[in-house]
Amino acid sequence: MRQLRYVLLAVLWMATLTVLHPGVALAHEQRTIAGKYDVEVGWDREPTYVNQPNAATIYVTRASNHEGIAGLEKTLQLKIAYGGNTPKAFALRPVFTKKGLYLADIIPTKAGSYIFNFVGTIEDTPVDEKFESGPGRFDDVMGVDQLEFPQAAPDGQTLASDLKAARDEANTARLLAMGGLVTGILGLIVGGVALVRRKG
Repeated sequence: MRQLRYVLLAVLWMATLTVLHPGVALAHEQRTIAGKYDVEVGWDREPTYVNQPNAATIYVTRASNHEGIAGLEKTLQLKIAYGGNTPKAFALRPVFTKKGLYLADIIPTKAGSYIFNFVGTIEDTPVDEKFESGPGRFDDVMGVDQLEFPQAAPDGQTLASDLKAARDEANTARLLAMGGLVTGILGLIVGGVALVRRKG
């Protein structure tokens, strides 16, 4: 009974820490830049799933005293890349309840590895740092099929393909109907002409 009480207290303590420090997860990559700044990079919500609202995060503190650095939303920019595609720029916004923490809102639409590239300056120090998701760093994005129950929902690409097929079938049916109508009209015209000639 006493051991169960200790376990429950430990779980409660971890939950309390999570509430008091939102946006900071365990699966983040940490690095020191120019020997002056400690940074921690990752996803705001982990595990990270496809098509779920999320945010890329960076937490910046001075290495000397661990003080968070404010104002970096004006001097630092995030570029996110996926699968060798051209990176897309995202603006950072500060988390006012935690000095030095910044978010860039994003809805990841594909499972796999993402690269966060932070460029600009931290105070007077130029920054061009890349962080890639993966084991030992921060989470890759995962598909939601393993969470769906009782039946997996079709993904966006499947829905688009099904919609295109339905449109193609509708267009084909419309063309066939128009062709049948034209053929019927021509038949009536030919029949009418033949009837007039016979009476004449």
